[in-house]
Amino acid sequence: MSIPNPLNLLKGTPEELPQVEQIGTVGLEELNEYHCNNEKRRMLSLFGTIYDVTSSEKSYGKSGAYKEYAGHDITLAIGLMKTDDKWLDRFVKMEEKWTKDAEGWKDYMTSKYPTCGKLAKWDEDPETWPELTPEEKEELNKCVIM
Repeated sequence: MSIPNPLNLLKGTPEELPQVEQIGTVGLEELNEYHCNNEKRRMLSLFGTIYDVTSSEKSYGKSGAYKEYAGHDITLAIGLMKTDDKWLDRFVKMEEKWTKDAEGWKDYMTSKYPTCGKLAKWDEDPETWPELTPEEKEELNKCVIM
């Protein structure tokens, strides 16, 4: 499944976002509890900002198009334009293009979903995080022919 361009998704006037309970700064383990099967609440993190995506059952619910994203930090995955879970909750040095692509989603997420907290891992300096392995980088450069 491909990820759409966020600029194409922003249409019309922004909706007023619902007020949601704030959770403060949390660890990855706690964020992981707000996965697609959590009927009460679903969340995800982008650059450490936690968004409450509970309202979007079609995208982040049990059968949602991006159900894998619920309960995870999606920064690397969305920067790489990947939906498989091997790229979720990965805290690595991001190449400029990946960062730029992920940053393109911030305005969309902020306009569509209320923020409710912060992921503690992002309090660290991302420059101290490891790089992807050479095998992972090679995998990203492979061309898939269907």
